[in-house]
Amino acid sequence: MRLVVNGCSHTAGAELEYACQSVCYDKAWGSHLSGKLGYDYTNLSESGASCDRVTRTTYEFIYDYIKFKGNIKDVLFIVLWPGTYRTELYHKHAQYGPSWRAMVTGNDEQYKNDFSDITYRYYQAWVAATTKHQHCYNYLTNVLNLQNLFKRYKLPYLFVDSANIGGEIYDDDLKYLKMHIDRKYYFGFEDELLSYTAWCSDNNLNISEYSIDSGFNSHYDEDAHKAYSDFLYVMLKDRKLI
Repeated sequence: MRLVVNGCSHTAGAELEYACQSVCYDKAWGSHLSGKLGYDYTNLSESGASCDRVTRTTYEFIYDYIKFKGNIKDVLFIVLWPGTYRTELYHKHAQYGPSWRAMVTGNDEQYKNDFSDITYRYYQAWVAATTKHQHCYNYLTNVLNLQNLFKRYKLPYLFVDSANIGGEIYDDDLKYLKMHIDRKYYFGFEDELLSYTAWCSDNNLNISEYSIDSGFNSHYDEDAHKAYSDFLYVMLKDRKLI
């Protein structure tokens, strides 16, 4: 069996070893959980990832796994969905070839320095023009996309929020999408108090010292990742996913 996890910095193990560290898969909760399960381990997450990236990279993984290994039935997926105010842009770089640019609201100064002029202007337009309703619509359609993909292949899976998503999607105009969410396999759907970060806070777990040093103050330490892996292990057993 193989455990495949996907999400943003909270799944990638950001800042577990030093400030502004993007990923640390070996010390993140997925690694600790795979050890408890005795499963092989793949971490697809990246800091700053959007729901779009989660869906895209999961499709890519499944395609490659079926192509090269054949049997996808031996894979368990866990996704900690990133926040809604994120996206990505596909572009071609003359030197490095095609790639995807992660975009997160609030990073204007960083992107002004890092992006090309046209990419930066695209980011500004996206921030200015995209409404909360559209962000939440995009998030829900990504969730349903992966839910339906996993159900098509009869794959075990579990969804959780990485941070406060639940409080963002109370828009009643989205009820035609929310009615299709299988809540048995989406722990804490529409409840911001049951997200990963809220769970860590409620259990008095510690922010990583390196996240404090960087000024982010948002990424938890390895003991928190270990505790969360214990929590997920019990949840998987309760849902008969293992």
